[in-house]
Amino acid sequence: MKTSNDKRLEKALESIGKDYGFEGIQARFYPFKELKSTWLRSGYRAEFRVSDYLETADDGILVDFGHSLLTRASRRNRRERYSEKLRSWLRSPPFIEANRPTYLDRSRNLSLSAEGGAYDLNEIRLALKDRGLINDSSDAFISWTVKDNRHRVGYCSVLMKVIAVSSVLDSESVPPFVPEYVLYHELLHLETSEDCLTAGHGAAFRARERLYPGWREAEEWLKRLSSKGQSATRRFER
Repeated sequence: MKTSNDKRLEKALESIGKDYGFEGIQARFYPFKELKSTWLRSGYRAEFRVSDYLETADDGILVDFGHSLLTRASRRNRRERYSEKLRSWLRSPPFIEANRPTYLDRSRNLSLSAEGGAYDLNEIRLALKDRGLINDSSDAFISWTVKDNRHRVGYCSVLMKVIAVSSVLDSESVPPFVPEYVLYHELLHLETSEDCLTAGHGAAFRARERLYPGWREAEEWLKRLSSKGQSATRRFER
């Protein structure tokens, strides 16, 4: 059964659907972990499932989002292009306050704590700030993971401003500069992302990353740690 918000979403998409070649549209919000949408298209009809993080959007924002969604669904452009109005709303504190708790609840591999057995990620963050390596990041939620992954040692949701560091680094056998470097890498995504969605690794990002003293030693340490598992490749991800 469609909710009132589902009906709002459907109405917003229907209002612009003909411009993109759609004669019939069905839509509802869906509890995806990430901000994403899926669709099934049959001729001029389509059924959409849209991230419920957009449920709090007003009708104007939903129409803006609809233009991006229908552009992709109609195969006019497969790239995700959001208007500045939509991006500003996604960047806003009210959006984070409304949706980050849900995102954290859906992130099953987070301990939901920055305090570990050997290292405290919030203390590391403050140390990085005091040394001038990062700007203020007090609005970020930082957590150790539950699983001690050796390959995906860190990841960042730029949209939700959530950072996770693998608990495999929370050990006295791991030099302190290693989790510090991983956290630094992820915090840089929040500072250098060109939009509110992606955590890229472009030239500007790499230049900032290399400002970390001892980055080579940290990279080598992570490679050795990763090689003890099934793959010799470690990953930072968003």
